Amino acid sequence: MKLIELRIPEGFAVCYNKFYDVEPVPVEDGDGFIKNWHYFTEDLLQIIKMEIVNGKWIVPQNGQERLIIDLGWYPDSRVDGEYKLVVVNDTWETLKEKQSKSRFEIKETLENWLELILTRKFDCDT
Repeated sequence: MKLIELRIPEGFAVCYNKFYDVEPVPVEDGDGFIKNWHYFTEDLLQIIKMEIVNGKWIVPQNGQERLIIDLGWYPDSRVDGEYKLVVVNDTWETLKEKQSKSRFEIKETLENWLELILTRKFDCDT
């Protein structure tokens, strides 16, 4: 299985990436779960906006102002689930959210948000 190819501009740190280019496969007994569930969990991708301090890129620590981009599949391991992409602040307050069953739509939205954050044109209201 291949990871989804993402265009991540400089200034972002990938904490973990388990966002694969794969379709969910329902379990044969029809119980609503996904056979390849390990590709469809609540913890698929996390990216943190980095800052430049004294000429070096750093990842802001807990308690500092930071933006976190998080992707998961909700409900976890369920056929009726969907991807949920969010931008949150340090206290996990949701600033922006996108839900979709399409990994391609999520990829496009993620790359768009990263570019908007980088260019300081990110608007939490749209």
